Amino acid sequence: MKALKVTLIALAIVAMGCINITVRVTFPEAQFQAAADKIVDKVQGGAQDKQETPTDTGGPNSALPQQNWLASGTLISAAYATEMAGGNIDITIENAEIEAIQARMQKNFEEYKPFKDNGSVGENLSGYLEERKEGSSALSQDDQKTLRKLITRENRDRKDLYNALLEANNIDKSELSRIEAIFAKSWYGKSEPGWYVRYKDPDKGLIWLTKAEWDKKPKPEE
Repeated sequence: MKALKVTLIALAIVAMGCINITVRVTFPEAQFQAAADKIVDKVQGGAQDKQETPTDTGGPNSALPQQNWLASGTLISAAYATEMAGGNIDITIENAEIEAIQARMQKNFEEYKPFKDNGSVGENLSGYLEERKEGSSALSQDDQKTLRKLITRENRDRKDLYNALLEANNIDKSELSRIEAIFAKSWYGKSEPGWYVRYKDPDKGLIWLTKAEWDKKPKPEE
């Protein structure tokens, strides 16, 4: 009987070791926002250092999508959970993969910047480039093809970057939309005044505004 009892206890311990524990934690928004700002500065050559990142966190008239920053049911490593529980979160933003993607994005930026300058492409609410038809329609067919190739290439690299950041920090890929929204804030905030960004107008829906016009729009906290 004693041997059976010991065996049952041992089996219970082994079974417990096989259980995946789901931890409910607060998503490290502030840390990722700081990382996004740093990366966007690097990609754009530091030219936008003086631009202020918007603090808009979403709302009915928001220029950026509303987000719930509570990560429900995210599987994370025990070490990461411990750091987060203690409030001392040190996220990873540098490794070989991330550095390689940023290098590609720096090259991309040099190529698509003229199209931002002439209003043919802008930033959308999801952290990606989007063709602005009102501007691109004036381009030659060859330039339109070039623009679309650049948009496709840059958006692929951006998505790779966002996923690489999640992977480097042991965060489930289901949180991709949160990283996209965070980077959207940085791309918006570090845009030049004449560059275009998407804005969700309460009456007109999605429209294009220059960054200077966007800055004048009321934010939920105002």
